[in-house]
Amino acid sequence: MRLPTLFMGAMYHRARAPTFWHADILVPMHIVGVLGRDQNLIQALDRFRDPLGRFHLHPLQDGPVESVLSGLVPLEFAGALFLDVDFEQAASGLLQRYSLDAQEVGAVDTVSVAAGGLIGEYNAGRAVGSLLGEADWDGRGARAVLMGSGRRVAAIARELSSMGVAQVVILAENRPAAERSAPQMAASTSVITSAQSDPRAEGFLAEADLLIRVDPNSDVPPQAMGPHLCLVDLRPERVSALRQQALNVGALTFNLRDYQAHRLALGLGHVLGAGVELEPLLALLHDTPPQ
Repeated sequence: MRLPTLFMGAMYHRARAPTFWHADILVPMHIVGVLGRDQNLIQALDRFRDPLGRFHLHPLQDGPVESVLSGLVPLEFAGALFLDVDFEQAASGLLQRYSLDAQEVGAVDTVSVAAGGLIGEYNAGRAVGSLLGEADWDGRGARAVLMGSGRRVAAIARELSSMGVAQVVILAENRPAAERSAPQMAASTSVITSAQSDPRAEGFLAEADLLIRVDPNSDVPPQAMGPHLCLVDLRPERVSALRQQALNVGALTFNLRDYQAHRLALGLGHVLGAGVELEPLLALLHDTPPQ
């Protein structure tokens, strides 16, 4: 994997140990790889320029995750971000160290290069916490419904529990899948796992303060939408039919690009060891068409 020539500001640099001119100071620029299958997103990230010039996002060729990881250190990458669930699962077990979330869920979406080796993080759950926190949504005592199953659902459920949510309902394609997606949570959070076909599902949705559709193919009855509800819809459309219903009744809503922006900011923060401004990423992704 050979990096192209990079151009930043008024200076021309090769990929090894690049720098750029900012505020009369030469600042090292970190190269962060991005690997995913949403080509609209990948192309947008390739065009993105950090306002502070600290990093450059470099698309990685689709291939075995093990090969991608083995190339990070020799090519002087600061880290890599995985934007597809298949890559997240493949990276687990190939690194030297893991965060608690990555270890418990068994997935990695962020890899940082450190002196002691490669460190894996998983920000799928924290991205929801960041998204809701930015909107001043208070989870204390709330009831949440997650539609879907898998590692991402487990991570989001853990995050909601840490935010003080009193009840988390996981509705999956079938009950065993929902049960496998239920993580260890705080004692103050009760968890209910069931199939989306369960007759009780409509009641859970009607009582929910927060609905997160992780599985884009999950169906939600229109009558579940109310002005009290907060909706996070991870379908690829900017405004899905479900989100439009929520907007029509005045509910607080977020789409996939909102979620991805928060997740990218968290991942970059881990790689750089410093916070990354969210607004430029939000602006970029809001202008990025769905896959």
